[in-house]
Amino acid sequence: MRLAPILALPFVLAACPDKKEDTKPADAAVADAAPSASTSASAGGEDVQPVYPIEPNAPANPLAEKLCTALSEMPEKKRAECCKTTPGVVVTSECTRMLSAAIRHGAIDLAESDVTACIAAFDKTLSGCDWVGPFPPGPPDACLGIFKGKIAAGKKCRSSLECAGDMRCLGAGPTTPGTCGPAKANADLCGGTTDTLAGFTRQSDVDKRHPECKERCIKHKCAPAAADGEGCQVTADCADGMQCLPVIGGAPKVGVPQKKCTAKPLPKEGEPCPGGVCEGQLSCIKNKCAARKPAGEECTADFECKGGCLKGDGGDKGKCGPRCDLR
Repeated sequence: MRLAPILALPFVLAACPDKKEDTKPADAAVADAAPSASTSASAGGEDVQPVYPIEPNAPANPLAEKLCTALSEMPEKKRAECCKTTPGVVVTSECTRMLSAAIRHGAIDLAESDVTACIAAFDKTLSGCDWVGPFPPGPPDACLGIFKGKIAAGKKCRSSLECAGDMRCLGAGPTTPGTCGPAKANADLCGGTTDTLAGFTRQSDVDKRHPECKERCIKHKCAPAAADGEGCQVTADCADGMQCLPVIGGAPKVGVPQKKCTAKPLPKEGEPCPGGVCEGQLSCIKNKCAARKPAGEECTADFECKGGCLKGDGGDKGKCGPRCDLR
């Protein structure tokens, strides 16, 4: 599964009644453009419902509301303070609705201490204004893996976060539930699904904690990790401790891999990154691993900076700083 929270919004919001939030997000156009459930039903003759059914009289869980408010609204409020503007649209209500349902129906346990630690760490991550720009930071490690799934193997689930241990909610999607089960065997189909609860709660490591395949998902099929010298597309296709690197020498030939797995640890700061990946939180910038620059550092492109690259005179070089004109 490729986690894509924003892409999941049209599926989820399309099946929910229109609600007005206190603020409007940058991706509001995407959400607002989604057809309503009634429109979809009359157009296609089917009543499409979200995977977490709407329960009009169900109360919001206070802990779910606290976490979802922080994850959705904290970045927008802090960005608005830095840019002296109004916050963008948020998805607090949908996040709260789904997480509350999962907790209410006994599918997930969530500890208040974990929520408190997550919020404190996220607040620290978003301190200052250096990060404002097209690449805002996501929730820190303290916010990941805080949901304890309680559903056993073979039982109905709506998110992999609900499954006990490292099991996956197999077959689940934005409008269909699945079944908790172990990771798929090699040759099984994989990828192309969306976990809406993981998306709204910003659990970016759900594929690691609840893997879809026992080994790797390569070209939409579960397969063994590529060994040293075998063809690959990205480093994730290779066995641990290897990188997917371009084949050096000779003109490209039809049927011959352009990249191969190579036994080489991820490069450290200042080292070349021909595979496009680096150790830890470093980024591959201008073909070398580096940390993104804070405000005031010289730059030529937004990707070099924590926020963006400000070029006041329109030249090739600028200074890193908050970019309120980009999201």
